Amino acid sequence: MSGTETETGKRRVALVTGGAKRVGRAIVTRLAERGCDVAFTYLSGESEARELQNTLRQSVRKAFAVRADLTDPLSAVAMIGELIESEFGRLDVLVNNASLYEPDRLGDVALEQSRRHWAIHFESPLLLCQRFSPLLRQAGGHVVNMLDLLAERPRPEYLTYCASKAGLWNLTLSLARELAPQVTVNGIAPGAVAWPENFPDADRQKYLGRVPLGRAGTPEDVARLVYFLCTGGGYLTGQIIRLDGGRSIT
Repeated sequence: MSGTETETGKRRVALVTGGAKRVGRAIVTRLAERGCDVAFTYLSGESEARELQNTLRQSVRKAFAVRADLTDPLSAVAMIGELIESEFGRLDVLVNNASLYEPDRLGDVALEQSRRHWAIHFESPLLLCQRFSPLLRQAGGHVVNMLDLLAERPRPEYLTYCASKAGLWNLTLSLARELAPQVTVNGIAPGAVAWPENFPDADRQKYLGRVPLGRAGTPEDVARLVYFLCTGGGYLTGQIIRLDGGRSIT
């Protein structure tokens, strides 16, 4: 995806899951500002999703917000697939960003919660890649999976969250081989780029004390990297980029 239009003059199309808020919103905005038509999913945040859709429609030809529960992969992927095929007929970029961040420890793990984590972090990205692989191959497209440093350094109080992100990490490597040579597949493992709500200031400072660059990241840092991977990163595939200000080396 070296530009915003194909050799036939058609605009390139990006799909971002979990695109109404925080990091996802920054990714959607970046891709749209650079000329892509966009579709993005949301679950909560109806007002944010509609506001973003309406804003984007003032600057790009097509922008669609679709409510989809990616903890129910089969129905969600079917709905998303119908939208992309009917409204766009092509797909150049798939960003698997939707996430669920719920705590659980070994003593209180419930299968229902564990399955929600695996559904949104592993099964939905897998099924979206399966559904859209023909379009992505045809377009010479790009897949970016949003990971987490906790996939490598798990926190026991977020047991199944960390394990499911590790599953997506491994899936990224397999998909890169499966979809080559037409499609690149990479992962981004951010450090702190959007603090959880009510995250204690003392804990923030403790974390930042181990970041060589001395600051937290931003959603825009992530969005710029996504855009690079979908434009200038054509010879990168199967890579997990730790976007953490150096935290992973300390």
